[in-house]
Amino acid sequence: MRLIITDQASQAMIKELSLQAGDGVKFFARQVPGQPVNHDHKQGYAKDNQPDRPIIHVKKDGIDYHINFEDAWFFGSHDCLIDYDQKEGVIFTFPDAPDGISSASIDYERFLQ
Repeated sequence: MRLIITDQASQAMIKELSLQAGDGVKFFARQVPGQPVNHDHKQGYAKDNQPDRPIIHVKKDGIDYHINFEDAWFFGSHDCLIDYDQKEGVIFTFPDAPDGISSASIDYERFLQ
């Protein structure tokens, strides 16, 4: 698993979330009730200065970008490229995810505890 954040994506999140050096951003799976979880271009991110058991983190432009353990079921087996598109904003790409659909279950984390 690799987490790659482009310069454009980092600058867009810094501006959108009003981030300062030392702040953090977590990435998480965007879930729609009643629909399968997809590894598509729109996933969640939010300011988070208190990582909870991060499985990976990348420091870029003074910001700690990370994925917490609770989202390992979604991100854990895939590379994730986070980029910026003029029309769509911050976008996620999972180059190795088959057909864009995750076969993972959120019960994976409960199993590990």
